[in-house]
Amino acid sequence: MKLQNKSMIITGSGRGIGEYIAKRLAREGANIVVTGRTTKDIENVSKEINDAGGRSIFIRGDVTREEDVKKVIQKTITEFGKVDVCVNNAGIGLKKYIWETDVKEFEEVMEVNVKGTFLYMKQIIPEMERNGGLIINISSGAGKEGIPLLGAYCASKFAVIGLTESAAAEVENIKIVALCPGSVDTGMFRRLFPGEKADLKPYEVAEKVADICANPGKYRQGQSIELY
Repeated sequence: MKLQNKSMIITGSGRGIGEYIAKRLAREGANIVVTGRTTKDIENVSKEINDAGGRSIFIRGDVTREEDVKKVIQKTITEFGKVDVCVNNAGIGLKKYIWETDVKEFEEVMEVNVKGTFLYMKQIIPEMERNGGLIINISSGAGKEGIPLLGAYCASKFAVIGLTESAAAEVENIKIVALCPGSVDTGMFRRLFPGEKADLKPYEVAEKVADICANPGKYRQGQSIELY
């Protein structure tokens, strides 16, 4: 198992892509912290990992709340000694014309997708600098090209790439990259695009994350890794 005893936080891992990532990394021997806003979901995922022979804990946390982010990181260090990998996966979507998008809707997308990524990097980089580490920020193909009806979402995912590139240039002992998948067959995609076919299945994104974790040297610092 390539990731034996590596300790990893995966945000938004109670469902969707995050759940697949958590379970896939657990199969490689990693110690997994399942975190999200819904206790039942993260508890179930953590239990499934442990029942399958992995090692996992769940910690409820909202990525938009700095105190929650600090709590998740500190509890991870208490349980596993350090944080080797952070996958900033938590995200929400919105499908609306710009002129129909409420300010509150725009702010919520930016809060979760951008502020959440910022807060985890802000809090986790000082911890990782001691032993090295890896941060994978889940952006999107929508972070590389503007898409009609996805203005707020695209803005947030472009911002994630900007944060990734800036942070990557600021550190020496930590690899920081962004992963930019095309559309993924999740509940969120099906709600936003009923009847349409996604480019990817969640397990394909999880496989790519596992490869980045196992072979970080394959990827350039600050790289936006496209996946279609």
